[in-house]
Parts: sequence; C-alpha cells; structure tokens
Amino acid sequence: MLALNSSPIAWLNRQYFDLGPLNGGRPHHYGIEFSYRSLVNNTPLPYSVQVNISPFFRESLIKETGMLQYQVDHPLKLVKELRTERWENLCEYLSNYQELPNLTKLRVMNLLRSLCFHRIVKEYIPEMAGSVIASNVELAALAWCRALSSLISHFDDRTFDYIKEIEAIATHAPSGSRVKINAALQLVVEYAKTFGDLAAAEFWCEAVTKEIQDLKPSLNDFEYNLLMSIYYRSVSFVPFLRRDKQKVVEEMDLCESYARSLTCENEVQQVVARENLSLCIESRSKEAIWLNNLDLAEERVRLIVQMEPLEPRYHLELAEVLTKQSKLEEAAKVYRSATRLGPPGTPVAWFMAGQCHEKIGELGVASDCYLASLQIEPEAISVVKLLSNLAPRLGNPALVNWSNLRLAELQQQQQLQPKTTPRYQSESLSALKQSADKALV
Repeated sequence: MLALNSSPIAWLNRQYFDLGPLNGGRPHHYGIEFSYRSLVNNTPLPYSVQVNISPFFRESLIKETGMLQYQVDHPLKLVKELRTERWENLCEYLSNYQELPNLTKLRVMNLLRSLCFHRIVKEYIPEMAGSVIASNVELAALAWCRALSSLISHFDDRTFDYIKEIEAIATHAPSGSRVKINAALQLVVEYAKTFGDLAAAEFWCEAVTKEIQDLKPSLNDFEYNLLMSIYYRSVSFVPFLRRDKQKVVEEMDLCESYARSLTCENEVQQVVARENLSLCIESRSKEAIWLNNLDLAEERVRLIVQMEPLEPRYHLELAEVLTKQSKLEEAAKVYRSATRLGPPGTPVAWFMAGQCHEKIGELGVASDCYLASLQIEPEAISVVKLLSNLAPRLGNPALVNWSNLRLAELQQQQQLQPKTTPRYQSESLSALKQSADKALV
C-alpha cells in the first residue's frame, strides 16, 4: 500500500485523500482548507474560490498516484485506519446531517463539493421549489451549492438539467442576495458560452446589473471590486456573441482593472484575489487568440504560469499557444512540464507532447510520449491510432503488431458502445473541459 508521501502529486493533493494538512498548491487546495475551517470553527466564509473541480479530477488523482485505498464514493466509506481526525470530523457532521442548522448544512456541503463529492452533495440537498428558495437565503445558498455540483457533473451525465436549477435560484432567491447575483451571472455565461443564446444572455445581463446596483451600498471595497471583476468577465460574453471586438476589450479591461485593484487584508482575500486575477488573465489570453494576436496571448499565458506554476491547465494553454505559433520544440517542453504536475491534464499533456515531437521528427520520443499517455488512459483510441501510424517508421515490429491489435480491439469496443466523444480527438484542451469549470461563487 503506497503512502501519501510516496509521490509529490499525492503529497500536494493530500486533502482529497484524507483531509490532511494543506501543503500549499493551487487555489482549489486552499478552498478545501477554508471550507474546513469555516465548518469546524463555525465562522462565515465571505469569499470562496471560483473554480469548481469535477469528480473526474478525484478519479484521475487516485488512478495516477495509485492510492486505490482511497477510492470511495462517500466519505463515510473510507476505512477507519485511513481516516485523519479531520476526516472523522467531516464524517461526524455527515452522520448527523439532518439535525444540523441550515447554515451548518451549507458548510458541510461546501466542503463536500470542494472535495469533488458532487453526487453526494446532490443526494443530501434535494432540488428545491422556487417558493422554498424564495423563503430563506440559507436555503437558496444550499440550492446554489447543489446547482454547482449539477453544473460540473453534467459533463458526465450529459444533460443540461442544471440550467433549470440555476434559473430557479436566479429567479426566486431573495433580491439583493449574493446567491441571486451569482446564479444570474452564471446564466449569462452559460447562455452565451454553452448555448449561444444572445437573447437569454442579454436578459440575464440586464437583470444582474440591476441586482448589483441595489446591492452595492452594502458591500465593502474588496467585495465590490471582486464582484465587478467577475461581473465584467461574465458579461463580456454578450459582446463576444455579437462579434463586437471593441466592446469585449473594453469590458475585459474593466475586469482586469477591478482585479488588480483588490487590496487584501487576510489570507483568504489573498488567495481569492490571486485566483481571480489568474482567471481574468486566462480569459484575456483567449481574447487575444480570438483577436488573432498570438504574441499577446503568449505574454498573458506566461504571466499566469508565473502566478500559478503548479496549475497544469495553464502550462497546457501556454503550450497550445506556442503550438499555434509553430514553436514546437518549446511547446513540447511545456507539455512535458505539465505531465509532472498531475491531474487533470496528464494524459492530454503526454499526447500533445508526442504530437509536437512527431512533427519535428523526434519519432522515438513521440512514441514514448504516446505510450506514457496510454499508461494513464489505455482506452484513448486517438492515441493508439497515432501510435499505430508511427510504429512502422520506428522499425519496431513488436510495437507495430501490438498497436494494430490494440487499435482493432478499441474499434470493436467503440462499435458496441453508445457513441461518445473520444478523448484527445483534436489539438485542443477540450478534454479538460470536464475537469474544471469556473463557477461564480
């Protein structure tokens, strides 16, 4: 049985296994810590991290580190000898959940959600009618917690039912509440980005703008500047749909200005502000790609890699920009650097590194990269196809025979299974979409 300190990836992500101590890392690691402290200390958590991590991350983490003893679908199922005191505390709250006050229930569920137990969140929190959401801010916040788990889980269940949950909150939550504003902002993003529905995005943009104006007098400087940064990052999708480049740039300028104006007084604010700025610059890098300014995109992604060096997604995004610029040698190095950071993108990083090495004629290294990707995702048919095409050029009969055999097996399996989107089907980060999403919390 492997120990949690046996690999740097397991050690860095220890909280996901047993709620052990925070070992630094990315904002979502701090999100777990802040949620736990809020629960056991019975204190409010006025700010939270925005990235919503999916169950796919937890599954990948366990598989890549080999910590199969922690592969449970409910915290109560973790065997006693593996539980820390902190994990036991969580289990105690879960065992007595129905008797807890609503605010404590919310803190328990936020901790569960931060640990990627989204299915359990949806089991504990029933879907609520609009009248229930309207009756109490704490119940509305519980509904929002459930909706966030539905949002991130829809990549697995392939439904869009989460939209109904978010609309119920945006419509019925008490006016002037943060939860109502968060839900409305999320709808702007979803209708614009996911559905391309300009009319719906405009409707919710107008609604949330009024709500923020009503709420402004009750906010301190940090709260207002953070909210406005998130607001402009969200509503910029409306001019994006209209193809109004100037308006997109103007609103993203405001997003970044508010993000850089945040003055922090404590650790929670520092983490929240850093993550928000990173997300802003990430969006600005995609804006630059949309504007066909790859040099600016590269500059911006390099900045967020510096800000969050342990976030593999940003390494992948930098490598993708470098690939678009035909800087394949550097792109290959950056993709390989992402493989050392753990999930969610390890097999994607190996696959993309292999493509870069193959394009520059380093066939042996490309083969090694493809095999490393398959070691993690053995059913990735796109990788096997590339390997079967590459193998004859390497003069390796064993690899030729194996790759052809494996490709035939996977093609047969694909014919027998329901049609799904194959992983790594294009040179993009689409395979990471199911691993993390930005939730406006």
